[in-house]
Amino acid sequence: MANVIEAIKETKILPILRGLSVEEALFVVDCFLEADLRLLEVSLNQPDSYDVLEALVKKFGSDAIVGAGTVLTDEAVERVDDIGAKFLLAPNISERVLEVANERKLPYIPGALTPTEIQRAHELGVALIKIFPVRQLGHSYIKDVLASLNHIELLAVGGVNETNMQELMRAGAKAVGIGSNLYEKEWIESRDKRKIITRLEKFKTLMMEGGN
Repeated sequence: MANVIEAIKETKILPILRGLSVEEALFVVDCFLEADLRLLEVSLNQPDSYDVLEALVKKFGSDAIVGAGTVLTDEAVERVDDIGAKFLLAPNISERVLEVANERKLPYIPGALTPTEIQRAHELGVALIKIFPVRQLGHSYIKDVLASLNHIELLAVGGVNETNMQELMRAGAKAVGIGSNLYEKEWIESRDKRKIITRLEKFKTLMMEGGN
């Protein structure tokens, strides 16, 4: 389980797919792989999310590490594990989800925001905690939290973009989760691979220049 967490921290950018059809998701992940981004999350908050997850695992499972996000129940853990997801994320912390994830040897990255929630997740044995949503509070909040909780490793998610990504990393985040800011919807609709890959490469360059 530790290998996936270490891979996320090494890559530093975790793409998040949300609200895409199966065909759109297959196209976008093909772009991810061409840009050498081989970790990604499929959020489960859309009606066809499980279909998207299954299609991506089936096509790219040998080349990418595909995880499931917005995993809120133990039933969801079992279902995505059966599909082939390699790690789990959530906007909250659930002891029951953590228990089932551990039983199935799936890394679980729960969401937390306050110092109490963050420390509680750490006490439960979580290796990487998703600080969410970071959009309103920004990098200064992460810096302030880690001034005291510097033994905890955070994944910053929620409104991460080209402008704030470097600041979040400098504040102490170990990686960032990025959704629709990685591409424009019209680029997907027109299947403009060049524009998407150019955007992805820009994010990677910014991370190399300013990540911690």
